[in-house]
Amino acid sequence: MRKILLIFMLALLLGAAGIWLLQQGSGYILISIGSTNIEMSVWVGVLLYIALSAILVWLLLLVRWLTGAGGLRHWWNSFSSARQVSKTAQGLLLYAEHDWQKSGQLLSQSADKSSMPVINLLFAARAAAENNEVEKARQLLERLKITHPNGSFAADKLLAELLIIDEQFVDALSLLAGLHKDKPNDRAVLRLLADAYCLTEDWSSLQKILRDISHYGALNKQAAANLEMDTYCSLLLEFTPDSELTDSEQQSQLADLWTLVPKPLRKLPELICAYGDALQAVNAGNKLQPLLTKALNNSWHADLVERFGELQGESPQKQLAVAEKWLLSHSEDADLLLALGRICRRSELLGKSRDYLSAAVKLNPCPQTYLELAELLGTMNDQAGSAEMYRKGLLIGLALEQ
Repeated sequence: MRKILLIFMLALLLGAAGIWLLQQGSGYILISIGSTNIEMSVWVGVLLYIALSAILVWLLLLVRWLTGAGGLRHWWNSFSSARQVSKTAQGLLLYAEHDWQKSGQLLSQSADKSSMPVINLLFAARAAAENNEVEKARQLLERLKITHPNGSFAADKLLAELLIIDEQFVDALSLLAGLHKDKPNDRAVLRLLADAYCLTEDWSSLQKILRDISHYGALNKQAAANLEMDTYCSLLLEFTPDSELTDSEQQSQLADLWTLVPKPLRKLPELICAYGDALQAVNAGNKLQPLLTKALNNSWHADLVERFGELQGESPQKQLAVAEKWLLSHSEDADLLLALGRICRRSELLGKSRDYLSAAVKLNPCPQTYLELAELLGTMNDQAGSAEMYRKGLLIGLALEQ
C-alpha cells in the first residue's frame, strides 16, 4: 500500500510540473517511436498523463484487492468452503436416509476442507461399516487419527464398536481398557465395555464396572437396574464351586458372592432362586427353606412358591406347617396348592396330597399339575384315574403348543 501511495504522489508531482510548464507558455510534445512520430500540445499531453496515471493507480489498487485477504482470494476461499459445507450437509442427510455408499463418499471427499473434519471422517467410517466395508471404515479412522489427533479418542471408540460387531472381543476389550483408563467417566466407553462383557459372558468383569455405569449415567435407570440384576443373577447361576475345596470353603465362597449383591437385589425372586440353586450346589440346602420362607413372608411370588414346594428339606412336616399357614391368606392360589400337594406326597400324606392337587388342577388345569396328580394316583393304585390325568394333561400340553 505504501508503494502505491508513493507512485500516486510522484504522479501528482509530475502532473503539477506539467501544469507549471503550461503556465510558462505554449509548446508541444513530440514522441518518436521508430519511424512513427506523435505530436501533441502540452495541454493534451498533461491531461493524457494524468488520465494514464489515474488508470495505473486504479489498476494497482484493483490488483491488490483481488489478491489480498479481502478480495478474490477471500471470495474463492469462501466459495470453496461453502461447497465443502454443502457436501458435508448433503453427506449427513444421506447418512440419515441410510444411503451409506453415497454418504460415505461425500463425507470423506469433503473432509480435508471441511470446517469439522472429525465429524466428516467419523460419519464416513460409520457409513462404511453400515455398508459392510469394515476395512474401509478402519482406514478412515486411521486417517482421522493421523490428520486430526484431537479426534483419536472418538476414532478409537468407533473402532472398538466395529471390533465388537466383528466379534473380535480380545482386541475390542484391550482398546476399551485403555480408553476407560484415560476417561473413566466416558459413558459411551462404559456402554461398549458392558456390551463386550455381556457378549463374552464375563460377568465378573462386568460386575466391577456396574457402579461406574450407574454413577456416570451411562444407561438410564431402568436399563442400569436390569443390567445389574442380570449380572448378579448370571454370577449366581454360573457359580461353580472349586472341587478341591471342602464344603465349608465352597459355602464361604458363595457367601462372599452373595455379599457382593446389593441389598435391594437380594429381595428379588430371580436372585433368590439363583442363590437357592447355588446353595444346593454347595450342599447348603438347609439354608434355603429359611431364605424362601422369609422372602415369601415379605413378598408373595409364584416362582418362590414353586421353589418352596420342590424343596426337599430335612423336615417336610415343618415345611408343610409353614405352607398351610400361607393357605389362610392364599386359599385360591393354584401354585401354593400344587406346592402343598408335593410336600404332602413327600410326607406320605397321599390322601391329603390328592386333595390339594385336585384343587390346584381345578384352579389352573396345566400339564404340570396333571402330571403330579397322575403320578400320585398311580402310586395309590388308581390306574384308571392316573391314565385319565395323563390324557388330560397331554391334551392341554398339545393345545398349548399350537
